[in-house]
Amino acid sequence: MDVECVCFGPIREAVGTKTVAQTLEEGSTVGDLVAKLDRELDGFRGAALTDDGELREEIVVTVDTDHIRQLDGTTTTLTDGDTVRITPQIQGGRPDRRPRSHSRHG
Repeated sequence: MDVECVCFGPIREAVGTKTVAQTLEEGSTVGDLVAKLDRELDGFRGAALTDDGELREEIVVTVDTDHIRQLDGTTTTLTDGDTVRITPQIQGGRPDRRPRSHSRHG
């Protein structure tokens, strides 16, 4: 089966491409895809995986539009034509949400 893997941010920079087409055996999981990307793409491990080969906690993986944490995690089964997106978690903004003062003295 064929799946499309789309990488964003520092992961894309590390592997040198945004989109990677992958052919996997029927019944393959997200974990199988991640292991294949680790074997085939230089820089993937450092950008997306821990030293033990597990996905970093701050990495978000979706299958089509569903976050794998709301599915079966890395044991989520892929199907032909799926799009898997791998991206760092989006963070930002100010936690206190108060407007900044433009005065240096208050």
